[in-house]
Amino acid sequence: MATAYVTSDELWRECASWLTQWDVLRSDHRANWPNAGIVDLANTLRDGVLLCTLLNKIDPGCIDMKDVNLKPAMAQFLCLRNIRLFLRTCNVTFGIKESDLFEELMLFDLTNFHKVLCTISKLSLSPKSLKSNIPGFSAQNVQSREEEDIYQSLKSVEPPTRSALNVVEYEEYGDYNRGEEIYQDLCSLQQVPHSEFVGTHPPLEKRDYVIKELVETEHNYVEVLNKLKKNFMKPLQAHLRPELRPIVFCKINELHEIHTGFLSQLLKVGTDKSVRLGGIFMAWRERFLVYGTYCGNLSYACALLQDFCDKDEILNQAIIKCEKEDNNGRFKLRDVLSVPMQRILKYHLLLEKLIELTDPNHEEYQELKRAREVMLDVAGYINEAARDSEHLAVIKKLQENIVEWDVSSEIKLENCGRLIKDAELKIKAHDDQKIRNRYVFIFDKVMILCKQIKGNQFAYRDMLHLPEYRIENFNNRALLNREARWSYQWHLVKHNQSIAYTIYARSIEIKEKMIKALRDAVDNVRPASLARTNHRFEMHTFSKPVTCNRCSKYLKGLIFQGYRCRVCDIAIHKECIATSGRCGAPPPPPPHILHSDVQLSNKLWFVGEMDRNEASTALEHRRNGTYLVRIRSQRDDRDRFALSLKTDNTVKHMKICCDITGSEEKYFLSLSKYFNSIEALIENYQHSSLKENFERLEEHTKLEWPYRQLRAVACRDFDPQDCEHISFREGQEVIVLCQEGYRNGWWKGKCDDQVGYFPSSYVRTLDYIIPEIY
Repeated sequence: MATAYVTSDELWRECASWLTQWDVLRSDHRANWPNAGIVDLANTLRDGVLLCTLLNKIDPGCIDMKDVNLKPAMAQFLCLRNIRLFLRTCNVTFGIKESDLFEELMLFDLTNFHKVLCTISKLSLSPKSLKSNIPGFSAQNVQSREEEDIYQSLKSVEPPTRSALNVVEYEEYGDYNRGEEIYQDLCSLQQVPHSEFVGTHPPLEKRDYVIKELVETEHNYVEVLNKLKKNFMKPLQAHLRPELRPIVFCKINELHEIHTGFLSQLLKVGTDKSVRLGGIFMAWRERFLVYGTYCGNLSYACALLQDFCDKDEILNQAIIKCEKEDNNGRFKLRDVLSVPMQRILKYHLLLEKLIELTDPNHEEYQELKRAREVMLDVAGYINEAARDSEHLAVIKKLQENIVEWDVSSEIKLENCGRLIKDAELKIKAHDDQKIRNRYVFIFDKVMILCKQIKGNQFAYRDMLHLPEYRIENFNNRALLNREARWSYQWHLVKHNQSIAYTIYARSIEIKEKMIKALRDAVDNVRPASLARTNHRFEMHTFSKPVTCNRCSKYLKGLIFQGYRCRVCDIAIHKECIATSGRCGAPPPPPPHILHSDVQLSNKLWFVGEMDRNEASTALEHRRNGTYLVRIRSQRDDRDRFALSLKTDNTVKHMKICCDITGSEEKYFLSLSKYFNSIEALIENYQHSSLKENFERLEEHTKLEWPYRQLRAVACRDFDPQDCEHISFREGQEVIVLCQEGYRNGWWKGKCDDQVGYFPSSYVRTLDYIIPEIY
């Protein structure tokens, strides 16, 4: 079979194209985007899962996928096992010479990604690969100077983190589109006879069609859950072992109950004036959190089901029979089990579509926006719960592989926090001066030192409680000769000076990553922001879902989701510690609030209770256009809020008036314009002059800069498509200035000297900041 020859600068794109033809890389994967870079492919291959899947595609059965760690969560010890399995199979089964194979760390540490591509090229040209009629690609062993710089730059790339809302990845890389196709087939609009919806009003506006789509697809989804119970759970009860049933059909009964009730509420929209769509979502948000358990269990359930089907042909045939009776065999049971995960991620998208078609002055507009934020928060909770399920599986696997564990049996690794980083290092304890090879695992609370032994096992040697130590760094510079290996060092010194360690890394990049991991771990246990509050916060694992006392969003995950004050018992996010206020006795139950402060608490411009003098002091050194909304210290129940603004080098204070008619609240600064909420008022005057309310103000007077700002880091590159957008590269710091007032899902921010808009999904938030002076 003919091969495609490529010049070396095209090599990684040819590799991505070849992997796509083998259907292990999706056609819409980031590595196939027009503006993709080599790092997108490198990060995709880095954990070894796709490469092992590829070999099994080319030669089915050459790898037992049970030996592959499908969810290594970028833990180095698991990723390296996958990579070793790939390399061994390439050599033994595909006949690729050892001299043509890359070394495992060349891929994981990205120290020689060119060699990785050359190995994959050899694989593409192997006789087994060419039998498929998919042409291979050739690689040049010699790199140009420009390419060498590109490959060298990969060494400093951080391992990929899961993007928000990518709740569960399937074991097979090509299954994403399949899951979406199944969802569309089972839940799309054409599934519902219109006669079943005679009780709802016919659509009159574009937004009505979105509501109709939401209701009808919800009806279809409830029917999917009903069929799962009737056509699979019930008939398979006699064939599935009792301990297997709650795993395979995890929470299906509960999901059916939840969505039957949720649908009954949706059907009242438009017919019962007391029922509003946004309110329904906010009322049901807590019950939707069960999806965290469902999605976290899904991969394990599917793998377990497949394993039992391989061993038990009677069970396998019973499932095939159920699939034929349910959908004529078009979808497997595991396909149908993926539908709940797809559904829960559709709600915020449908709400976003509805918001776009709703007039900002519509009485439900702000409530719909809050509902969308609520469902994004729920999706984030589900994402982190699913990720922590995988993380706990990694920790469990590590615990099983550590021998000579002489620590108290009560100490479990999961109580040490998340595994942040692991790597092979050399360590010298100053009390014996002998340099020892150690494999190190850095958790939030501790660093565990092990000796790597045969059989993928680790012999426990020591545990260091990281908050008891400080890091003393040496400014090593990168050296090119091989003798420089293991010469990159730093000290770890106990605060009481009783012991110190010199730690050596194989390269300067590994040293920098390990020091960063150690600093991150210490900052997780004792955040720097603790200095800005008198609360006694400690990292804490909450057994039930809780919301942050500051921003009212969920603390996400399953382990060490946030912090709890030892004194007053409040729970909080790490990024909210700095603005958590003063600690006191346990607060009394909150009174009924006319306009919920909770809804405002996560706004960058809201500061809670603050008097006029405090507001003047807070704003006097800020730039013109900086503003805040506060709860007035002298107030009645109606006019509780005030707007303070720095303009023309002075601070102005404006009372926000509230007019209540029946159950409706209207907010205004003057009689010239009314708003349905404080958020709508603020959003309006971010773009319109305040002069319409106050004659003495200048025409240009607007709300420009919120009192608080949000520090974020770019998760990926963003190139502007509009003159109002800003650009940034992955890893750059972005200061978030405004989270509303533009398009849904877009924020206003500052990066370097640029100020403009960007998609919020392109950044990861870190913490709130209050600039001291401009």
